[in-house]
Amino acid sequence: MQILKLHDIQKSEGVIYYRRQYKAIAEIEFPNKVENLPVDFTIETGPLGDKHFELEFDYNKINYPFLPLQKALKEYILGIDDLGALPL
Repeated sequence: MQILKLHDIQKSEGVIYYRRQYKAIAEIEFPNKVENLPVDFTIETGPLGDKHFELEFDYNKINYPFLPLQKALKEYILGIDDLGALPL
């Protein structure tokens, strides 16, 4: 399983500047097919610059173990956030 990309990234407007909420479509390559999975995630920056991450998706739509998929999505999303690729 590999995360190919995130597309249709939409930032939800919030009143707390250190908490960013997004909706996106994750394109994921599984051993026998490629699927698009809608995801909601939140990145909250703590006072010391640490990031707290929350991820939500409908895991019933995918025939793959939950924890490896969740871990791969988290690493991918935090990686593109570090590169500045997410809307501010």
